[in-house]
Amino acid sequence: MANTKSPATNPNITPDPNVSGSTIRKAFLAEAIANLFTIPLVTHTSWVLSLILNHPSDINPSSILFARLFGGLVIGGLTSALLAGYTNTRNGIESRRPTYLLLGVGEALLIPILVNEMLKDGGRDAAVSKKVAGISIGMLLPPLLWRVYVIGVRPDLLGRYTEKREGGTRGDYGPISSRDE
Repeated sequence: MANTKSPATNPNITPDPNVSGSTIRKAFLAEAIANLFTIPLVTHTSWVLSLILNHPSDINPSSILFARLFGGLVIGGLTSALLAGYTNTRNGIESRRPTYLLLGVGEALLIPILVNEMLKDGGRDAAVSKKVAGISIGMLLPPLLWRVYVIGVRPDLLGRYTEKREGGTRGDYGPISSRDE
């Protein structure tokens, strides 16, 4: 009979002490905490938008809604993915690479949008000033470069583990916990 695997299970593992992922775990926790600074975008949307938009008089219910949706995605989606990757469980360790890919793709798409805003030179059709766009790019570029480095050059920083098996030990890697049917 075929072996099946369930992502709902989180079997006991032993993190590899030589490649524990502690650097990435610290980075995940720091980024998750930093994402919490997005809460005012959800709770005091008009005020936050008035600080970052070039023309605060253009704030309307639609812009407030989309800002809150963005804030909700950052807080609810990205932060929870980072906190899940922070754990030293099988699921946590395995989620680190896809989480970094997801965050990196998002940053890679946001940066050209912000560059386009910079090129508008703060004119009437610019949503944000050159300064806000430049600061935003400056905040997105270092994490993107870090993610590219980790995924492309140093994937060992993501951590590794060995599964614990009842009645015996396992070597490195192999199939993830499976169940006979």
